Amino acid sequence: MDFEEVFNKERVTRKFTNRRVNEKLIAKIVEKAQQSPSLLNSQPWRAYTLMGEPLEELKKASKENIEAGVKANEDFASMLSLNWDTFPSQNMATMGASQTYFFRNKLNLFTKANNEMFNAPAIVFLTIPKTSPAWSVFDLGIFAQSIMLLAIDNGLSIMPAHSLVSYPDLVRKYARIPEGEMVGMAIGLGYPDKSAEVNDLKYVPDRVPFEKIYKLTK
Repeated sequence: MDFEEVFNKERVTRKFTNRRVNEKLIAKIVEKAQQSPSLLNSQPWRAYTLMGEPLEELKKASKENIEAGVKANEDFASMLSLNWDTFPSQNMATMGASQTYFFRNKLNLFTKANNEMFNAPAIVFLTIPKTSPAWSVFDLGIFAQSIMLLAIDNGLSIMPAHSLVSYPDLVRKYARIPEGEMVGMAIGLGYPDKSAEVNDLKYVPDRVPFEKIYKLTK
């Protein structure tokens, strides 16, 4: 697939079909993503894919936590400051307001899909060591982006979601992740359910004006 086409197709899928994803294809994608650059070639990332019964057990346990009102306790929350600067805070406020307007009374569709982990038949959980510096978070982001672009190039749809790592202890349990690793991000992989109304809600937030983020000095 042409790179421009792959890049432009990078949009989330909010509900997947039950169609199984070839595990060898996922391994191929992650292996290729290993070519991503990292600080001093540290390659701090690890990838754990959950499918089948272990994934269904995680989905069930996670949903039980949500319904019981268990507060999310993401691993990265203990590592990074959550006090956002004014500039990104304004962008997030705009996103929240426009998203609520866009979804209107259909926000419940997204909430339901979110609580069910988007029915993803495969989820790749990405980790870095707990002793990592902030640079490793940057490296993990590059690795994640590589996985997503490669997945799209191989005919898969994606869903990177903060909510998928809300309960890292559960993720560690079912994905058999060592205690010494932080669960940073997760990417749902699969094929879009074209009959799902939640996938018809096409929302593409506006981008900050280019001149606000780019400066040239020469």
